[in-house]
Amino acid sequence: MTDLNISEASTVQFPMVRHAAEIGWTPLSPQEALRKRGGETEMLFRAELAAKLKAFNPWMTDRAIGSVIEKIDAVPPTIEGNREMLAWLRGERQWHDEGEKRDRRVRLIDFDAPTANVFHVTWEWKIKPLSRNKGNRADVVFVVNGVPVAIVEHKNPTDHHAVNHGVTQLQRYERETPELMGTAQLFNVTHLLEYWYGVTWNISRRFMARWKEPPQEPPEETYQFAVQSFFEPNDFLRTLRNWILFYVEDGETRKSVLRQHQRRAIDEIIKRCAEPTRNRGLIWHTQGSGKTFTLLTAARLILERKDKLHSSPTVIVVVDRRDLEGQLQGWVDRLIGEMQQQDIVVERADSKAHLQDLLQNDRRGLILSMIHKFEGLEKNANERDNIYVFIDEAHRSVARDLGTYLMAALPKATIIGFTGTPIDETAHGRGTFKIFGKEDERGYLDKYTIAESIEDETTLPIRYTMAPSDMTVPTEQLDKEFFELAQAEGVTDIDELNRVLDAAVDLRTFLTADDRIEKVAAFVAKHFREKIDPLGYKAFLVGVNREACAKYKRALDKLLPPEWTEPIYTPNDSDIVDRPLVAELQLDDEREANARLMFKKADENPKMLIVTDKLLTGYDAPLLYCMYLDKPMRNHVLLQAIARVNRPYAANSSRKRIGLIVDFVGVLREMEKALQFDSKDVSGVIEDLDLLLQDFLTRIEKAKKDYLGDEGGLDADERFEKIIARFRTPDSRTALFETYNEIEALWEILSPSPELRDHIEIYKKLVNLYEAVRNAYGNKGSYLAELANKTRDMVQDRAEQEGLGYQMKTVTFDEETINALQNKPGANEAKVIDLARGLQQEIVDKPEQNPILLPLGERAKQIQKKMEEGQLSALEAIDQLSLLAKEKDAAIKEAKASGLSWRAYGVHQALKDEVTLKAAGVSTMNLAQEAERLLNQFPNAASNAEEKLELRRDLYTPLLQMGMATEECRQIVDRILTILLGANADPEA
Repeated sequence: MTDLNISEASTVQFPMVRHAAEIGWTPLSPQEALRKRGGETEMLFRAELAAKLKAFNPWMTDRAIGSVIEKIDAVPPTIEGNREMLAWLRGERQWHDEGEKRDRRVRLIDFDAPTANVFHVTWEWKIKPLSRNKGNRADVVFVVNGVPVAIVEHKNPTDHHAVNHGVTQLQRYERETPELMGTAQLFNVTHLLEYWYGVTWNISRRFMARWKEPPQEPPEETYQFAVQSFFEPNDFLRTLRNWILFYVEDGETRKSVLRQHQRRAIDEIIKRCAEPTRNRGLIWHTQGSGKTFTLLTAARLILERKDKLHSSPTVIVVVDRRDLEGQLQGWVDRLIGEMQQQDIVVERADSKAHLQDLLQNDRRGLILSMIHKFEGLEKNANERDNIYVFIDEAHRSVARDLGTYLMAALPKATIIGFTGTPIDETAHGRGTFKIFGKEDERGYLDKYTIAESIEDETTLPIRYTMAPSDMTVPTEQLDKEFFELAQAEGVTDIDELNRVLDAAVDLRTFLTADDRIEKVAAFVAKHFREKIDPLGYKAFLVGVNREACAKYKRALDKLLPPEWTEPIYTPNDSDIVDRPLVAELQLDDEREANARLMFKKADENPKMLIVTDKLLTGYDAPLLYCMYLDKPMRNHVLLQAIARVNRPYAANSSRKRIGLIVDFVGVLREMEKALQFDSKDVSGVIEDLDLLLQDFLTRIEKAKKDYLGDEGGLDADERFEKIIARFRTPDSRTALFETYNEIEALWEILSPSPELRDHIEIYKKLVNLYEAVRNAYGNKGSYLAELANKTRDMVQDRAEQEGLGYQMKTVTFDEETINALQNKPGANEAKVIDLARGLQQEIVDKPEQNPILLPLGERAKQIQKKMEEGQLSALEAIDQLSLLAKEKDAAIKEAKASGLSWRAYGVHQALKDEVTLKAAGVSTMNLAQEAERLLNQFPNAASNAEEKLELRRDLYTPLLQMGMATEECRQIVDRILTILLGANADPEA
């Protein structure tokens, strides 16, 4: 049986503090934490920070320690300031040692001896900066050596959208009180059932990860295990030191934290690099799982912690040319800058001769090179055994003879390959497994599959649909001129693929024929307008070559606004003579860079990029939903290309569910041929869209049977009352919401489609049912915010409701109405809902009466909740609401007669039955009058901390004079302030 008193505090917040205390974090009450901070405007525990600076840096004077603390306190609450704060935490910043007359690194944390640090956890952390009228309150904050490092937002486990609401709240904190996020590096969002984590200054569902740990027995301990494994002091300090990344993307500083599969792989890499007898390894992580960040972080750790391996190592990072020239550039620049600050030598191999020189001269540190610079490199250029080579996109980097040159030049180096699409065998020799995985029984050091990444919501499943048959390549032609040629050539990258397609003369002619280009463009334009653009997403059109791209741009400009599309392809000096249309539509560097950037932004043009070689690898655009594939591909080249659409995206209520491929060449029609390298690894991940249609049809028929039974002869009120009775329990509503969400997601993906025509009315009824139940039992606010784009448009465009949702009444909450309802036929459950909502509406409509109405409203909610959970029958709930209505009517009448303001009377109403006041002989009416007099004396108490303290002090006076104990006085004054000041009434303020 579900706990009947579920709340954020009781089920999530306080258990987290308790679980953290069990592994070494010292709990502090909000009052203790506030004293250590020195007030709500401050964030640091200065005494703890000063003590640890002194202990870890004995060379520092008290004056220097004070100056460092002021320097840290002055770090601006921005993403760049947050990066600076992390540098201080990691011991990367320096201070001048007056005694030795040199700059020295300042240690804030002892990472090697976790027990030497002080770990605090506290809750209800309120901050109210002097420069702002508004403050915010974090649920739980974790503090290391006096510096807040993690913030946790808890939500009620019964909240159906708990994680989204938690993210929204954290985003609001960052926007309204960035000081709260100034030093914190990490955040958690949890509601007991799920545990998510991410980094501050990049708070969104897309960049969050679910914390995964093995299932525990009994199941209820899973939350405890998640908390304790995430915040285990040693591992948590490793996260701060090693796993948080700042990088530059599209000219903006970004922040990320490595996920568990990345951390696991890095640990395996470092272990392999320290082994004397094994010097190969393969990291097989699927596309979109962060391989490049894994690679670069491993390189950084080896160079930073060289004492743990052989002294003075060299790490050679081998990257693909397109990646280094594309979005990876900013990350590499940041990495280089950070390493240089730590006295690590960083070299870029500008040419083959330069690379040869670096190796022969035994250069230590980091060397960045592109794979083609190894061509022709002399054998045994460097025979050291503490050289570590990390090869990105290893499946294509070691193709042909390039891998042979590399390995011969560095015979004793440890070489680690990174790939998302390993090659098992090619016509030209051994595949990725035999090159890099020969020393591991499984063939790899670490593997992270497509299925795992989808389960973790790191990537999305990919669905494909075939274009009309008159536009697709005939199967015989595809087999003869593509599959056979590609198999013989052992294609490993897009350039080799292009050479194969150049040789397929008939196939290329078919794909670039003017009449076919016009036909495909017409289909794409219609499909994009109807299915993709309404969702707010974007698309790629992949042409077979640059000429096809130019032709598609010309054709689409007649069908779509020209600013919606941009062609992006590699330039060629001969185009102006040989291919004038290609040259005419070629973007210059500035316009191309702008198109790449704007494509990633919602509500900006272009909406579609027309490509053939560029952007098919390494380009990460979460808004990219659909790829119109008109270029034959196979194996790793195909998987890399279509993986462009698998990036998650979420904004407001919109969440990308899948990536979609519309196949104009028929390559996905023969999946086994297209993905020979390991087709079982993508089984169930890349599937025909027709499977989703069958899924939709099955689900909509079941929903019709379960939820949309015939209720003919009933008017709207009666139908609504039946609904209220059917969905009285939380479990029944949860089942409905889950069913609806699944069907809604499928509808968004599939519509418009002729196959849905016969189900439109049923779907509308299901939407109406969802609306009615959300409105009846949900919080205030339009249910439209919960609907996806196409469904929301359908609801807003429909002419009339079908007897649900908008028919719901809001009745007046008074004794007369309740008496009338009791004698009226109909479902009693519906009457309870109507009455409870009536009182909530009165609270909204009469805010001046809230000191009286709010407590009554909370009691009404509890009555409704008890009815829903079966603790009260509907009749009993009506009887209790009737008593509540009498109490409300009497209170309103008495308040008007008292001459007091609504707030002052609210004090009397709240305290009139207080036992301690009765025992002390205190008149609550007199106390209410005194409270009003004092509030008039301190009119700014709600926003001015000094006036609030004065008001609190003066409220104590009459109570103490009546002989009440101090603790009893404090409790009474806290309640009075809550009524007088509302949300601004903080205990111990």
